Amino acid sequence: NETEAELISGGPVCTVEEAAACAVALLGKGFRRVVITLGARGSLIADSAGHVHVPPFHVTAVDTTGAGDAFIGSFAVFLAEGVPERDALARANLYAALSTTRIGTQKSFPPRADFEAEWARGCKPAR
Repeated sequence: NETEAELISGGPVCTVEEAAACAVALLGKGFRRVVITLGARGSLIADSAGHVHVPPFHVTAVDTTGAGDAFIGSFAVFLAEGVPERDALARANLYAALSTTRIGTQKSFPPRADFEAEWARGCKPAR
């Protein structure tokens, strides 16, 4: 997340542009790929070819506890299923956003069928 990225890179990560600069700095330290979650600003993935920012999905959040775990867990699942990185990032953004609409951590994680229904509705990230 942005707080951890700041600690590792030593620079601020308050904007998407700063997150991109942080990712470049981390790539320069030997990381091959960097993913930074930005809370209400979405997420960013970077590698030697450049970076991509994926906007957030706007929801009415009631509890953000566990959203990072929901994001990284779902991102890993989508990648393992062969979903392209940018699409996996967008899907993980939605999954994490949906997890904030309920109180709790694991119990707030939406069942796969609920997630797929939201995704199928044509949810698009906020721009």
